[in-house]
Amino acid sequence: MPDRVANQDVTKGGWAGRLTAQVEARTPPERDRYLDFLRVAAILMVVLGHWVVRVVVAPEGEPQADYLLAVEPGWQWASLIWQVMPVIFLVGGVLNAQSWHRARANGDTAVPWVRHRARRLLRPTTALLLVVVPVWLAAELLASDMLLIEPGVALIPLWFVAAYLAVTSLTPATLALHVRGWSVPAIVAAVVAAGLLDALRLAEWGPVVGTQPLVGLPNFLLIWVAIHQLGHLWADDQLPARGMGQAGLVLAGVVGLAVLIGAGWPLTMVPVEGTELPNNAAPPTVALFALALVQTGLIVLARDPMRRVLAQPWFWTPVALLGARMLTLFLWHQVAMVVTTNLVVWLGWFPLTETVDARWWAQQPLWVLAFSVLLAGFVAVVGRFEDAGSSTSRPDSGGWGVTLSGVVLIACGVSGLLWLGVADMPPGLSLGFLVLFLAGSRFLGAFDQHSKG
Repeated sequence: MPDRVANQDVTKGGWAGRLTAQVEARTPPERDRYLDFLRVAAILMVVLGHWVVRVVVAPEGEPQADYLLAVEPGWQWASLIWQVMPVIFLVGGVLNAQSWHRARANGDTAVPWVRHRARRLLRPTTALLLVVVPVWLAAELLASDMLLIEPGVALIPLWFVAAYLAVTSLTPATLALHVRGWSVPAIVAAVVAAGLLDALRLAEWGPVVGTQPLVGLPNFLLIWVAIHQLGHLWADDQLPARGMGQAGLVLAGVVGLAVLIGAGWPLTMVPVEGTELPNNAAPPTVALFALALVQTGLIVLARDPMRRVLAQPWFWTPVALLGARMLTLFLWHQVAMVVTTNLVVWLGWFPLTETVDARWWAQQPLWVLAFSVLLAGFVAVVGRFEDAGSSTSRPDSGGWGVTLSGVVLIACGVSGLLWLGVADMPPGLSLGFLVLFLAGSRFLGAFDQHSKG
């Protein structure tokens, strides 16, 4: 009865009330709104964190760009709060499990399901690359000395596309392990293997690619798959259901973090741009998995009260609207930062401070507002690429060979583009990596429409 009254009340608030009523009417009753809230909250935290750590100052009147965690190392502890990408992979483990179970119930097989999930990820990413890479090349040719921040910085979010695509592609296999009751042993094995690779990486063993030893590369799969597997446990209600067990997850993660950081693992949970300092995210470490345990425990502790709040249309509406363009927000937020920052410096819109001081912090809301306005414009223009699009009667005929080839090509293309961002190499090479990405997307059918996925 209270929910029915609330739904009637929202229609009395003008256009906002009508919008709220429309969103509420279009939300299926069985939808888990808490999962959407977690994804939206995590992405907004990532966006805000990326914007604030970008330091623009003018010592002796000369503008320069830096990174907050490099110029103010004391802030590295804040990454323990703001590193929330594990939440995305945790929720992804829930949603992918549910989606794959539905696909199996409908008679679908693994390949069409993987390809369908890939297309939803790759279409918005392709739109980003087809804009940013040409602009990057043009800027290098025409205005290389005028830019405070290069367009290549806008491609940083691509790491998520490659990692999440790889983890999602493994879902039929990881869920098969889960169904057999092997999730916990698989998680333990992945974390132990990642820990051994961490030790070699922190000992600086082997060749270095970018800024970190190559030996840590497998952890991009090991750690993210382990966190994704926690999501499979959640999907089947196999995470602790009572407060003591949920608090136990938090405690286990906190103890793990304390032990690992005390034993020599880095404090920072994000890369410190502009340095070769080790970190717990690129590639991921067992310390990041410990942080994921903390976040998982807190998430399940808050689940029931948050579901009650999200049942209110006034709270659910912004979550639903932002969730519909979540990937676009994530992919384009760095573009908004790059464009706005260069314009601000060129046109002198904000008086720049000489150092990171109280006045610099006081200016941050202005920077965030400026970034937000441009990002909203980008979402309005390119957000449609996040929609599934219309279907045709033509089936998706791709097999495992072409599908896995597509995933590998995507990984190679993304790795190359990110490598150019940290290596002193000509941006012209980005065209070759763009071709690899587009070829992988073509292999995965990202430019086609199909009747079922």
